[in-house]
Amino acid sequence: MRTLSNPSLYKNGQMMVRVGETGNVFNLSSLKDFERSMTSHCFAIKFVRDGIERYTINNHSYTVHSGSYLLMNGYKEGHVIIDSEKDVKGMCLNISNELIADIVSTIQAPDTPVSDLELSNFFYSKEFLENQYHAPHTELGRKLQYINNSINNQTFTHDLVNQELFYQLAEALVSDQVQVFKQLQSIKAVRNETQRDLCRRVLRGKEFIDSNYSELLTIENIAHTAGMSEYHFFRLFKQVIGLTPYQYILSVRLKNAALLLKADYSVSDTAISTGFTDIYSFSKAFKKHYKIPPTHYSTRF
Repeated sequence: MRTLSNPSLYKNGQMMVRVGETGNVFNLSSLKDFERSMTSHCFAIKFVRDGIERYTINNHSYTVHSGSYLLMNGYKEGHVIIDSEKDVKGMCLNISNELIADIVSTIQAPDTPVSDLELSNFFYSKEFLENQYHAPHTELGRKLQYINNSINNQTFTHDLVNQELFYQLAEALVSDQVQVFKQLQSIKAVRNETQRDLCRRVLRGKEFIDSNYSELLTIENIAHTAGMSEYHFFRLFKQVIGLTPYQYILSVRLKNAALLLKADYSVSDTAISTGFTDIYSFSKAFKKHYKIPPTHYSTRF
């Protein structure tokens, strides 16, 4: 069977596999110099496998680096530029509106303080939040990472690009975006565009924490990344995420600490690797959160 990573499969720097008649498309690209306008007629995922792709979507600019992706629905128009000395490798997937609609219709959201109709409308309107995400931090992103690793290892073949793959991707997309929908609803803004812009800024700060949790983080440098004042970011982050920035940093550190302990890291190495200043503060926080000392965690779980 031919693998999708085989350079001979590319024609003019691109390779496309279409699944079914509903618009589900899997596209690989390897390009150095590329520029064009684009209009999305379905849900489009622009994942960068290696290099940098630059997009302008509805007057918002996105510089998408390796391991990140841009997500947009069918109500967006934009422009893409690739300008590089070496090949920029990308993976673009189009998921049909019909498939997303089918999945959204099955969702029951009793804890959502709005109607299911509003949730459904969110996916198919200009209110959908086109945004950039770092792959390890979302359910959809982790599936894209798995596909990319399989392509790099030459274990991902044509016959794996099937309807089942798109079901899995669509389910992950909807799961992620239901959370974004709730986060958007928590922001009280007069204009919808202001609401979306503030949500992007908060999520940018959250992504910065997710990527740098082991470093020395302050409200000042996180807010700066989000392009907001410290107090405005602090207040809005708590409103949208449900935790203060410091509470969220601690939760991310402890979550990753638990993973390291399960992988047989020592307590001291785990504390250092997850950004704690010393073993005592780590052990105290870990025991308070998990109700068990870190020394006992790996053997019990």
